[in-house]
Amino acid sequence: MLEAAVKYEKAFKRLEEDDLSYFNYFLIGDEEDVTTNTRTKAKKKKKRKEVVGGPPSENDFEIARNFLKFLKLFYRVTEKISGSKYVTSNLFFDELVKMHVKIGNMCFSEHARYLEMAKRMKAKYDKYWDNIDNINFLFYVAVLLDPRRKMQYIDYCFSQIYPDEKENTLDAFYKDYARLQEGQTSGNTSKKYSVINSTIAPMSIDDEEDEEDDVDLIVNFQKHLESEDSMTNKSEVDIYMSDAIERNLGDDFNILQWWKMSSVKFPILSQVAKNVLGMPISTVASESAFSTGGRVIDPFRSSLTPKTDEALICTHDWIRSKNSKQIDLETSQPFALDGIRKQLEEIEKGILNF
Repeated sequence: MLEAAVKYEKAFKRLEEDDLSYFNYFLIGDEEDVTTNTRTKAKKKKKRKEVVGGPPSENDFEIARNFLKFLKLFYRVTEKISGSKYVTSNLFFDELVKMHVKIGNMCFSEHARYLEMAKRMKAKYDKYWDNIDNINFLFYVAVLLDPRRKMQYIDYCFSQIYPDEKENTLDAFYKDYARLQEGQTSGNTSKKYSVINSTIAPMSIDDEEDEEDDVDLIVNFQKHLESEDSMTNKSEVDIYMSDAIERNLGDDFNILQWWKMSSVKFPILSQVAKNVLGMPISTVASESAFSTGGRVIDPFRSSLTPKTDEALICTHDWIRSKNSKQIDLETSQPFALDGIRKQLEEIEKGILNF
């Protein structure tokens, strides 16, 4: 609404100058003046109208433009993380940093009303995101599993939003990772050295052999190096982190496809990526996020078993996907299921009657 109104700023100003009915729209009459006619001595009551609010001024439009910039950011963030047809878990941290920077800049605004709103939003933001210990570490794991970001990106973002706690947080993150690696490496250490030592067997030279058949030390040494390299205890995570960050992948980069293609190199890590990146960040659609009505679950739906809920959700998605090719998501209205639901009920009744 604000976006549409700002475009007509000049039209509102012209209406105020030329159209009397437009100005009268802002008048109300809730008080009465008593006047006396000097000739007839009759008393008449006349309503006195007062201006309430008044037409939008130039300052009002300036405030609207400032609010519009910020609300657009909120709308884009909500729309982006509420998507259902693409991966969102690796995008959330980006949007969180953008929100932090934007709200922080608003807190230095010179406009009193803008500053007041920014402080309220900062207080609510800090309630959920200021304590870094309360943030789910899977958010960071999803960023690590993005080949365009990895640990360097988290380090950079922490310097923007948590400058004082950056070192402690990264240390805690590294310690958790090291603790997980400890259990994997301790069992493999003895095995590594036993295998390597077994490859360094004493070389026996038969005196009766020709001099041309003498053992080639260089060849044996190269074989020894190959066996030692193969036993080097370097996990998939270490290899992945040591690889260069992917660049210039474009906006249509498909992270799940990238991990599918890299599953040969990272068989275990690709499975972890599939599970972590497959989790949606938000379970609420973007349309519901901006709705003031809220969601109410009736007693019947709240009493359904998890299996029944799963069946309803899956069949609902199946019906929508079956008709998705006939719908233009940008221009059409939301798909109504009432007609199909009635058809299914009639079919069900027919089967039962039969």
